[in-house]
Amino acid sequence: MKPLVQLPAFNPVTTAHWRADFRGGLAAASVALPLGLAFGVVSGAGPVAGLYCAICTGIFAALFGGTPTQIAGPTGPMAIVMAGVFASFADQPAAAMVVVMLAGLMQIAFGALHFGPYISLIPYPVISGFTSGVGCIIIVMQLNPMLGQPGVNDTVSAAREFLPSLSQGNPWTVLAAGATMAICYFTPPRLREIAPAELFALVSGSLAATTLGIGLPLLERPETLLPTLTWPPLSELRWGDIWIASLVLALISSLESLVTSMAADSATRDFHDSNKELMGQGIGNLFAGAIGVIPGAGATSRTMVNIRAGGVSPLSALIHSALLLVLLLGAGRLIQYIPAAVLAGILIYIGIRIIDWRYIRRFKFAPPSSILIMIVVWVLAVFVSVVAAVAVGVIMASLVLVKRMTDLQLASVELSSEATAAPGLDDAERIALSACAHDVLLIHFGGPMTFGAATGLTKRLATVASYKGMILDFTDVPHIDDSAALALETIIHRAAEADQTVILTGLRRPVVRSFIRYGMLHSLKRCTRIPRRLDAIEHACALFAENETETED
Repeated sequence: MKPLVQLPAFNPVTTAHWRADFRGGLAAASVALPLGLAFGVVSGAGPVAGLYCAICTGIFAALFGGTPTQIAGPTGPMAIVMAGVFASFADQPAAAMVVVMLAGLMQIAFGALHFGPYISLIPYPVISGFTSGVGCIIIVMQLNPMLGQPGVNDTVSAAREFLPSLSQGNPWTVLAAGATMAICYFTPPRLREIAPAELFALVSGSLAATTLGIGLPLLERPETLLPTLTWPPLSELRWGDIWIASLVLALISSLESLVTSMAADSATRDFHDSNKELMGQGIGNLFAGAIGVIPGAGATSRTMVNIRAGGVSPLSALIHSALLLVLLLGAGRLIQYIPAAVLAGILIYIGIRIIDWRYIRRFKFAPPSSILIMIVVWVLAVFVSVVAAVAVGVIMASLVLVKRMTDLQLASVELSSEATAAPGLDDAERIALSACAHDVLLIHFGGPMTFGAATGLTKRLATVASYKGMILDFTDVPHIDDSAALALETIIHRAAEADQTVILTGLRRPVVRSFIRYGMLHSLKRCTRIPRRLDAIEHACALFAENETETED
């Protein structure tokens, strides 16, 4: 039996495959460098914070996580959510780091309490709408930098300022962003095997702007290349807002990490430990907040690059983080020479790729309810908030699931008063039922009974008063919840008022315990309980045959 709380275990680092891990770490670092810079800018914390996020979460997710080939770091969804956190706490910037640390602690708690398998149960239409919304947000937020104007931190402001910025746009910045996107799209496959297209675009765009002397707006010069932490006065924080923001960050980071872990499993034919993975990511985010940088999650693109390059153990992630740290400390001052338009072009390219085009192309095959959920989540993410989008999407998906389960549960309720209309009965049961088919109604429940089917169940069984008795067959019912139990209690009471005999058969111990727990012991005592279905049918037939004989006498 698993313990209630599981503590994180340190992953041993081995050099048995150091050459393969070095190739994987080098490839992952080449992808993480431009993405770390870009997502750091998107979050509002700056490019240095994005790189330190990749370094910090990469190390701790490798040492304590549950996926050996996982590469963690800043991602688009995390950067967008973090931009909202910075906007919410604009008057208390240091409070944002408290949010990050608390989110890390929540992830550690998720893993320790074995919540991993449950967090990955969010339906795909919700994930699709969320990621597509994040892609659109990234694109819209980079329109102003592409036009040579200062960036903004929310889509509504970006959309409102687009037309004025367009009239004042700098053609050189538009050209630079367009050329950057072209490089990202059209870099030959052979060159992509050497380095990712985003890195080629970043380096070539920056060199071209510097060499040609084009006056493009550049990224700000980093004040320091070392992480800094300013601890806020805890008594003055808005703790209600902090708890909500932390929970959102924790859930999104956990979901992204587990989705990436499943992708890694598919590529390596291995199996990850979801609870341990959550704890590793949580420790990484806890330390990220402690040094004052943005949170991260398992990154699918970097993880898959690592695997394709040969990475097989946590050593590859450590090498990836070490290389990024060396680059940052050794060449971090070069950040000030990167044109903002070049980074905008890379981000627009990333935003377009984040949109779930695969699911959009399958709209004509998808159920209308799934399409509606995806579009609602997408629109809410872009125009309201990603938090509201995910919450509404999960609620909508849950209601759709409840409706489908209700239909299935009601369809599994079989009313049989004739032997030929009783599927699942053996020959002896059919013969026994045929002897009293006009007096006894056999009601077979198939599968779990939950609150969704409670009302429908009561309505469906409201017109069975013409029979002298009912046999409620629970042979195939492993579970019943309180709503369904109360509905059955109503059916039993109505039968008693109509002088009908109610026989219960096939009751399993968990179902009986549920009836007792829900206060239905008195109702059960009013019914006849017979374990086997055949015995219940024969008992009902004998009972009503005896009653008919007494009536004739």
